[in-house]
Amino acid sequence: MTKQILTLPGLITGIVLLGACGSTQPPTQELAETRMIIQQAEQVGADDYAPLELREARRKLESAREAVDEDEFEEAIRLIEQAKVDAELAHMKTLSGKSQMAVRELREGIRILREEIDRNRGNDQ
Repeated sequence: MTKQILTLPGLITGIVLLGACGSTQPPTQELAETRMIIQQAEQVGADDYAPLELREARRKLESAREAVDEDEFEEAIRLIEQAKVDAELAHMKTLSGKSQMAVRELREGIRILREEIDRNRGNDQ
């Protein structure tokens, strides 16, 4: 019975220490992934279609880098996750905006073609 009591506190201490070790690693991979997601949003044109979201993603990524420099890894991870969401939103808004523009252009092209067809029909009669 005494062995079990002594083992339980040791086990709990070990679990706590392992958990603490997991949070002491800088999130360098996550920073790189987030930077890549932001770059992808930039490449599709998010500066034009979602500038606020893209600016927020950049700001939060920079704040995350600062948190890493200050060994505030949990804060850095929180900011990284927010930056990813902002960058992904900017990317999606950009794709949506481009799709809407393409639809408008197609509709305008169809309208012009219909007018041309109507004019040609009038000339044939």
